[in-house]
Amino acid sequence: MLNILVPTDFSDLSKVAIRYAVNMAKKMKGKVTLLHVIDTAQHASSMRLRLSSLIDELVKMAEEDFESVLAEANKSNKGGKPIKHSIELGSSFVDAVARYAKKNKSNLIIIGTHGASGLKKVVMGSNAASLLEASSIPVLAIPAEATFKKFKSVVYATDLLNISKEFKAMLSIVSNEKPMIHIIHVAPDKKAATLAEDKIDKVVVKSGYRNVLVRVLVNENTPAAISNYVKKLKVDMLTMFPHKHGFFERLFKPSVTRQLSFLNSAPLLAYKSK
Repeated sequence: MLNILVPTDFSDLSKVAIRYAVNMAKKMKGKVTLLHVIDTAQHASSMRLRLSSLIDELVKMAEEDFESVLAEANKSNKGGKPIKHSIELGSSFVDAVARYAKKNKSNLIIIGTHGASGLKKVVMGSNAASLLEASSIPVLAIPAEATFKKFKSVVYATDLLNISKEFKAMLSIVSNEKPMIHIIHVAPDKKAATLAEDKIDKVVVKSGYRNVLVRVLVNENTPAAISNYVKKLKVDMLTMFPHKHGFFERLFKPSVTRQLSFLNSAPLLAYKSK
């Protein structure tokens, strides 16, 4: 069963992610838990009050904020499983989310973003980029314009290094919707393209999933190749599993996002692939 965790700071942008998660969970018969993280390190260094008293006050304020957020979420959750919520303390947002996700047995984290061009200005600062970079649980980053309807067209951009595990992880989230999955790989030359296509075909056959279109593109500019392909489609989700540290920091730099502008409207699914 889909068990979605949504970190929130109660902003309008985080509410977009909550609505997306609630609608997705209802459609897929999953459940949603909302999580607010109180950064103890930040408050300890910036406030002279006794930390315990300050934390008590912050928890109280968070519970009050949750009242309106839950009320709004429940309006669109008729017929869905009850929405849970929790408040966690931690000196690291990413560690706190990861710790709670493990305890909660979450298999998907959904977080709001301003899209590619504004990732450094996301709902929780650079936390979304850090979460995308570090999480071993799939993270779905939702741009401000996105609404969940149905996964009809999904793009999986792969570098082939861990394609079997990654494709399986993606299918666990979208297969019930039976979307057309476009698996794309960018190769430097025709010889590499042929080898790549053979490897992808074997993974697809083994998976048993039939709604797949394989495209191996010959291009030296990977971001541009992906962008040109995706722009031709009405993409409901883009999936990428980076292996290099700092991938998302580089991905969302202005020079690259001009080539990947579709990320401003397409949700991005990713996690730390080993």
